[in-house]
Amino acid sequence: MYTGFMTYIHYNFSPGENEMQRVRNQELVRMQEESSMRQERARMATEEQIQAQRRKTEKERADVERETIRVKAMAEAEGRAHEAKLGEEVNRRMLRERSKAETEKWVAAVNTTFGHIGGGLRAILTDQNKLVVTVGGITALAAGIYTTREGARVVLTGYWVSRL
Repeated sequence: MYTGFMTYIHYNFSPGENEMQRVRNQELVRMQEESSMRQERARMATEEQIQAQRRKTEKERADVERETIRVKAMAEAEGRAHEAKLGEEVNRRMLRERSKAETEKWVAAVNTTFGHIGGGLRAILTDQNKLVVTVGGITALAAGIYTTREGARVVLTGYWVSRL
């Protein structure tokens, strides 16, 4: 805004000339005030444009930041999912390997057991003395079991009959 001052020079003019000078001075003051007001409006409009541009820039920056955060979060989630999938595959592979090792261990144990049984049977069947001893032992075992069972039945039956 205009802060200057006008210098009035007072001359001895006639009353009509004084009136014209005063009107001119008022017109000059009015024009200066209008000019000052136009400058102030232009300054305010410029300031408003600057503020609007600043707000727009801030909004765009916030949008870009939000998008960056969203993309980053999605990438991290995809990374965690991929990592979990790889972990599951590793666990599955380890479980398969452990299961395979356990199966191989049991197959080896069964093969060893049947190998020993087969070797024993082969030894019994190829050696006449061992075969006779084995058949005699099995027969004696069966006879002992039968005799014990029948003896217990006779004793217990006699006990129950005498009690009645």
